[in-house]
Parts: sequence; structure tokens; C-alpha cells
Amino acid sequence: MNSKYDLFSDALLSLVKSWRSALDARFRPFGLSQARWQVLLKLLRASEPLTQCDLAQRVGIEPASLVRLLDALQQEGLIVREADPQDRRSKRISLTPSGLSLSRSLGAVADQLREEVLGSLSESELSQCTGVLEQLRVRLANLIEDGSE
Repeated sequence: MNSKYDLFSDALLSLVKSWRSALDARFRPFGLSQARWQVLLKLLRASEPLTQCDLAQRVGIEPASLVRLLDALQQEGLIVREADPQDRRSKRISLTPSGLSLSRSLGAVADQLREEVLGSLSESELSQCTGVLEQLRVRLANLIEDGSE
């Protein structure tokens, strides 16, 4: 193995874990599990209601696992499922007014953490880092796609 790659991948994985842990700690007063706050934030940041499949993909879980989360969030009055006008077999998920209010509070907390973590980086450093991460994301997506054929 090449140690420069080991160091990079370890740092990247550690960063993701630390970021989620920091968000978990800040979201603890809201009483939400990581899975629940991820769903609410993905819905908040989406430009339109998402299908269950799209939402599952964005959260990084299987659609079947998402169903139980959505059942609970719907029962709590935080989301609604509505038939997709283009595909009656599909449901679109959106936030209720109380879900939107909670999600906005979560978003503000997440934005504050993002500012604390990234605020000391220059525009150039942030742009360069974002570019590299996007290149890696595209490469991985292509490898996954190539492997599924």
C-alpha cells in the first residue's frame, strides 16, 4: 500500500466521522437520531419534494430502511407523503410547517458548525479542496457505475 493514500483516506474518513459526531452533539437537545436529522436536513435543502428513492440515495440508506423513518416522522407530524403526479406508484416527501420549522432550526445549527469549521479557510483553499473532493466523488461514481455493468 501507498502510505500517502493511506494518510489521505484515513484523514478523510476521520473528518466525516468527526463532522457527524459534532452535529450529533449539537442536535442532541432536539432529541433526534442521526438518521432523522439527516432526512430532515436533506428535505430542507431540496428544491422540491423528493421521492422516497431520491431521499434514500441522498441519505445513503436503502429505500426499505427509509420507510420506517418516514413512518415515524409522519406520525410526529414532521413530513407528508403525497402521490407523485408523474408516477402514481411513487410518493413525494415534503416537510409539514412544523417539520419545516424544526428543519430550519437544525439547518441554523449545522450552518453555525460549518462556519466554525470552515471559516478560517481562504476562498482559494476552500475552492481547491472542494474541487479535489468533487473529482474524487466523480471518480468513485464512475467506478461504481462501471462495476454494476
